[in-house]
Amino acid sequence: MFPVRHPPPASTAMAYICNDCGNKSSQKFPGGKCPACDSFNIKSTQTSTRQAINDKEPKTMFQLVIMFLLWGALAYGFWDRYLRTDTPSPAPQATGMSKMLEDKMHLNKAPGNEY
Repeated sequence: MFPVRHPPPASTAMAYICNDCGNKSSQKFPGGKCPACDSFNIKSTQTSTRQAINDKEPKTMFQLVIMFLLWGALAYGFWDRYLRTDTPSPAPQATGMSKMLEDKMHLNKAPGNEY
């Protein structure tokens, strides 16, 4: 599905070069200086992070949709768990016979109808 990138073999990949004497090594020089001439003028031949980001392949539409859906699900879960406030449900409305009984009770409690 995705291409697999393998680094070049260590024997052909020279990662560090001394700019003064030309000494080459596939490993970082010990102490940051060239073991041949004791110079600190070392250059790395590996690509920089910025260049690696620029060379990276763009995301496909499928990857973007999946990423969007997963971030949306994560945001909804966070909102549902930590940010949502439960709103009280409105009181149920009385209908039919119970409505008539409530009205009769209110009439009996009206001022002037006291016993």
